[in-house]
Amino acid sequence: MNPRAASHVAVIGAGWSGLAAAITLLDAGQRVTLVEAAPQVGGRARRVDVMLGDRIYSLDNGQHLMVGAYRAYLDLARRVGVALEKRFLVTPFALRYADGFRMVAARAPAPLHLAAALAGARGLTWRERIHAVLWVRGWQRRRWTLAEDRAAATLFDAHPPRLVERLWGPLCLAALNVRLESASARVFLQVLGDTLGADAAASHLLLARYNASGLFPDAAETAIRASGGVVRLHEPALGLESASADTWRLRLRRDGIDADAVILALPPARCTDLMRTTGEAALHAAIEQLERLGSAPIATVYLRYPESVRLPHPLLALLERPEHGDYGQWVFDRGLLESACAGVLSVVVSGTGSHADLSARDLAAAIARQLSACLGLPRPSAHAVLVEKRATITPGPGLVRPDVRLPVRGLYLAGDAAASPYPSTLEGSIRTGIAAAHAAIADAALNAP
Repeated sequence: MNPRAASHVAVIGAGWSGLAAAITLLDAGQRVTLVEAAPQVGGRARRVDVMLGDRIYSLDNGQHLMVGAYRAYLDLARRVGVALEKRFLVTPFALRYADGFRMVAARAPAPLHLAAALAGARGLTWRERIHAVLWVRGWQRRRWTLAEDRAAATLFDAHPPRLVERLWGPLCLAALNVRLESASARVFLQVLGDTLGADAAASHLLLARYNASGLFPDAAETAIRASGGVVRLHEPALGLESASADTWRLRLRRDGIDADAVILALPPARCTDLMRTTGEAALHAAIEQLERLGSAPIATVYLRYPESVRLPHPLLALLERPEHGDYGQWVFDRGLLESACAGVLSVVVSGTGSHADLSARDLAAAIARQLSACLGLPRPSAHAVLVEKRATITPGPGLVRPDVRLPVRGLYLAGDAAASPYPSTLEGSIRTGIAAAHAAIADAALNAP
């Protein structure tokens, strides 16, 4: 293909990464067609209607937690008109368990906010608190960087077991969706450095008062259409091929689209499917990298209780003990965040484990027993279980992903498939979407006649 300016970009996939790419391109004056196989935008963080007993609730296809370190998200959300102060309850970082264990960040400048939280943690001995403070200070001095990657569990070999069980293990599972033994130490340190190790605002918890579509996807779709972008929903991409020396042809179910550049903002497996259809030998190495990526599931269990049921806080950590049938890791009180969801609790079960062998009914029953035992809750009147079997990639040691700029003119990657210091977080998705768009914009300017 001969280089020429990319005036029309096709973005395949309207998850958070594809939406971010489309907005960035439109802001730079590019023409954009956004293609999505699903009937709505949002990907793995969007609204779903969930039937719980005799009522339908607008919930999420998976419970998400945002933090103040998600600066790319916050900037882009403001750009498309999301009223962040109305959409989120913002609180200092807090890790609270039902049995009284707690660690709450102080309202103080960094790094005092975290040091105070560790020093004042309830449920830890003074030795454990001092150990944690010294560990954090040591990595802050090293700027949270690691020369050679290894399993994240090795970072805590000398830690008291209770610190790992109550603090580092749950944080790793929440952020990376894998356990310490399977996680990349480099990626985990990146997350810790950008959140707990940064300024106090970066560690703030952003608890959504609304379903995930209202946090970005709905406003992003409106902004894209208002800027002249074309959004085609319910349009699975079937193939990608060279239409001429300078353009790509994207085959859809009903027709095709010719574009100067294409951004693949899709899960890794779907990216490889489309990359193969190009017939480009130069993509073989990238395809092999993507094929080596593993995936991990996330289950969200929604339970309906009487509207009078309230937790002491909107978010509580749960002590996961699969050998006792306790699978839940985090519980959110949706009613404390949104009055229309009074009595609805959502419980997150991240990663792989023996819970995957249970039916939806049995998993919900086990979660209900766990909440009854640790929080004294009555039996729920209804439940729903949503499972994303390939919710995230597996960020293991030595994780390698292709660069956003693929080695073929006019073809780019975004989302979990693209190289990034982040795991499969919404922030990481947005950043790779923006990076892919910037690469396409830069190449268009470089190749312009």
